[in-house]
Amino acid sequence: MITRGSLWLPLAILLLLAALSFWIERSVQLTETGSEASQTDPEGIMENFDALRTNPEGKPHYRLSAKRLKHYSGSRRTELESPRFVQLDPEAGEVSAVAKQATVSSGGDEVVLLGDVAIERAARPGQSAMTLRTEQLLVFPERDLLRAPGAVEILDDIVTVRAGAMEYDAGQRIIKLTGRVRARYIAGQNQGS
Repeated sequence: MITRGSLWLPLAILLLLAALSFWIERSVQLTETGSEASQTDPEGIMENFDALRTNPEGKPHYRLSAKRLKHYSGSRRTELESPRFVQLDPEAGEVSAVAKQATVSSGGDEVVLLGDVAIERAARPGQSAMTLRTEQLLVFPERDLLRAPGAVEILDDIVTVRAGAMEYDAGQRIIKLTGRVRARYIAGQNQGS
C-alpha cells in the first residue's frame, strides 16, 4: 500500500528540477544579454595568435597573427595587440600590414588596424617594394580590399605620395587616392630589379 508521504517525494523532486531548470535558463539569458562584467571582461585570451585562411583549393589566402587576442562574447568583438595581416598571393605578390592594435568584426569580414599602420608590398620583377603608412586601415580580407580613411604616405624607389585617403584593391592592384594628393617623382631611378 502506498502512503501519502511517498507521493510527496517524487513531487518534491519534480519541483526541485523545475526550479533548477528555471535558474539555469535565467543564468544563460543574463549571459547572452550581457552584464557589465561580460561587456568589459574578455571571454577568452590567446597569446601569440596565428590564423591561416585558405582558398577553396586549399592554398594559403591570408594570415592574421597577433601578440595577444581578446574575444568579448557580449559584443562579439575581438581585439588584437600588435597585429600582422599578410595577403598570400603568388600572382599578385605578398602584401603585409602591421599596427599597434586591431579589432575584428564578429564574422571576420572586417579588420580595423589602428596606430602606426604600415603596409608593405614585396618587390616583384619590374616593380620595386612599396611602403604605405597611415593611422587607421580597414581590411576586408574576403574582398581583397584595404581602405585608409585618413592621411596616407606611400613610398617606393621612384615616387613619394601623400594623400587625404586611400583605397587599395589588391586583386586588381589598383590604388585610389583622394583628398589633397601630392606626389614627388624621382627621375632617373631604376624601376625594380
